[in-house]
Amino acid sequence: MFFDRARATLSLSAVRHTLWLLCLFSLITLVAWGGTYWLVQREMLRAVDERLIMRMQVAQQALARGEALPDPGVGQTAEMTNGSFAEGFKTIDSAAPRSIEFRYLVRMSPQGQIRLGENTERQEELRDILAGGMQLTFFATLIASAFAGLWLARRSQARLGAINLGLARIAQGQLNTRINLSGPKDDLSLLAKRIDMTAERLEDAMTQMRVQSSNIAHDLRTPLARLRAKLETSLVRLAEERRAVSEDELGQALEQIDQITATFEALLRLARIESGAGREAFAEVNLMDLIRRLEETFRPVVEANGRVLQVEAADAAAISGDDDMLVQLFANLLQNALRHGVGGKTVRIRVFGTHISVSDDGPGIPFAEREKVLQPLYQRETTRQGEGFGLGLSLVRAVADLHGATLSLADGPNGQGLTVSLRFPELTKL
Repeated sequence: MFFDRARATLSLSAVRHTLWLLCLFSLITLVAWGGTYWLVQREMLRAVDERLIMRMQVAQQALARGEALPDPGVGQTAEMTNGSFAEGFKTIDSAAPRSIEFRYLVRMSPQGQIRLGENTERQEELRDILAGGMQLTFFATLIASAFAGLWLARRSQARLGAINLGLARIAQGQLNTRINLSGPKDDLSLLAKRIDMTAERLEDAMTQMRVQSSNIAHDLRTPLARLRAKLETSLVRLAEERRAVSEDELGQALEQIDQITATFEALLRLARIESGAGREAFAEVNLMDLIRRLEETFRPVVEANGRVLQVEAADAAAISGDDDMLVQLFANLLQNALRHGVGGKTVRIRVFGTHISVSDDGPGIPFAEREKVLQPLYQRETTRQGEGFGLGLSLVRAVADLHGATLSLADGPNGQGLTVSLRFPELTKL
């Protein structure tokens, strides 16, 4: 059990990194302190050697003048030998009555061999104190670093564990899971925040998919039911009344089939646009030329519906985009204004730079529903039984997203109707 827990602990990346850092810290500290000890010892020995050299010079001068060797100071020795010692510096421990370290300098002179010594016991004691202090500091620092490192590792591991647990729950389908990682704002908190954002988007996507599936089922059920009723009625009449199927009945059945087919084609077109297809065909599009073509095409349609089309343009810019998709985008907005702007008199198109808006003065859309009408197949209760598939504004948003444009819905002029605004990126920023 103990070994299993130890292996599990050592398998944690935070603990392994902490141990590696402790080993590296210990190695660097040992090398640094070993170098310091060697430099201090060398400097202390150099100071003793310099004093011995100076004393040797004084002794040689005294002998040259026919005088005796100068009297040694405290802890020093001076003697003439029979020439049995090797010349140079040498460190020797005296034997009795106790071991005392001496540093000697031996030189030959015309008067004989001179041997000068100095007690270096004090330097030895200082070296021992220095080494002991270094060892004590090293182990104290190592223990403190180990506790601090393991505490930090445990804390980081706990935060990693929270992220791991959150990811596991999300993988199990609990998309409402949010990590909400506590602690300092670092890379882990940034990672947890991005995971929370991803989970939130996944939850929104799954919710939208469920809503869209429900809308698809609802919108296809009606034409399918109508088609089945028509076919059933025709079959009964054919079997019981021997009456042939009329051209009008077949036309109504085909109309229902066309409506179903059109819904699927619109959904496929929306899926292609949302997948980013078509961006490779982007080219420079002059918004003024685009608006003029729309005006030529839709002015007769607007006037046929008893409305007036007003176009206001100033400093229209060029953008990067797909001309056909942009025409479809604004055609959808104009058709939406004509279809749902019941009671209005004017449809306005305004262009300024890369900003374009289409407004009507109809009943508008309540603020609470403006985000919903951009979802595929969403239809307001007032329009659900009317024409359309609830895909017009969702196609507008898909095309706008593909072009990097900002889409917003607001009240129309004078607080009446609806204004759909699009702000495209400038051409140089694409």
